[in-house]
Amino acid sequence: MDITKYLEEKKKVIDSALESSLIPLKEHSILYAAMAYSLLLGGKRIRPILAITTYSASGKNEADILPFACAIEMIHTYSLIHDDLPIMDNSDERRGKSSCHKVYGSDMALLAGDALLSYSFEMASNPIHRNLFDEKLLLEVVNNFALSSGVKGLVGGQVMDMISSVDEEINEETITYIDRLKTASLISLAIRTGGILAGVNESEKLALSRFGENLGISYQIIDDVLDETSSPEILGKETQQDKKNKKATFVALFGVEKSKNIAQELILKAVDFLKPYNNKYTTIIELAEFTLGRMK
Repeated sequence: MDITKYLEEKKKVIDSALESSLIPLKEHSILYAAMAYSLLLGGKRIRPILAITTYSASGKNEADILPFACAIEMIHTYSLIHDDLPIMDNSDERRGKSSCHKVYGSDMALLAGDALLSYSFEMASNPIHRNLFDEKLLLEVVNNFALSSGVKGLVGGQVMDMISSVDEEINEETITYIDRLKTASLISLAIRTGGILAGVNESEKLALSRFGENLGISYQIIDDVLDETSSPEILGKETQQDKKNKKATFVALFGVEKSKNIAQELILKAVDFLKPYNNKYTTIIELAEFTLGRMK
C-alpha cells in the first residue's frame, strides 16, 4: 500500500467530516469562527485516521465511526489551542499560520478550546449512535474519552510537562510518564475506540491499547527531535521551543541520536503487540512505521 496516498485520501474524508460537524454551530455561537479556524487549519489528522483504520480492519464501514474520529480530533485541537496560549507555551504560530489567540484573542481562544472539548463529548454521546452500536460499547467509548482527556490522560500529562524542567533532575521514567499522558493518551484512545466499536474482545482491545501507547510515546519523541533539528518553514510552527522553555524531553536527556533510536525501538515494540492477529492490522502498523520517516 502507498501510505502517503492513503493518508492523503483519508485526510480529505476527515477534513470534510470535520467541516460538516461544525455547521450546526454556525448560527448559534460567536465562537464558531474561532473553533472552525483552529479545527480546520490543517494538520495530519493522524488520530482520526488511526481510529477509522482500526475500525475498518474488522471489515466495518468507516463512515460509521467518523463522528467519533472527528470528536477525537476536536479534543486534540482544543489541547493545541490551550498549549499555544501565552500562559502556557506562548506560541504565535500553528501549522504555518497565526495561533488562535493571535487572531481572536486569548479569551476567545480559551473558550474556543473549551467549546471544542465539550462538543467532542456531545458528538460521541449523540443518541443517534444507538442505531449502529450497542449502548454498552458507546458508554465505554465515552468513558474512555473522559479518562484520556482528563487528569489521568492529556491534562495530567500537560501538568507534569509544565512543572518539569531541565533545570531540575529529570529521568527517563518522568519523561515517559509525561509523553504517555500528554500525547499517547489520545493516540491510544483513537485506536482503542476503533477496536471497541468494532466489537473486538478484551485481549485484542488491550493489544490495540498497548500498540497505541508505544506509538504515541514514539510520536512525541519524534516531535521533540523535529523541534530540535527542523525549521519553522518545514514544521509550520516555531522550533527550538523545548530548549527555550527548558522542557523535560528525551532529546534534553539523551540527545537527538539516542532519542531517534528510542523512538524506533518503541515502534518495534508496538508492532509486536499486534503480531498475534496476523495481517489484520497491517495498515495501522504501516502507518506507525511511516511516522519514523518524519525524522529523516
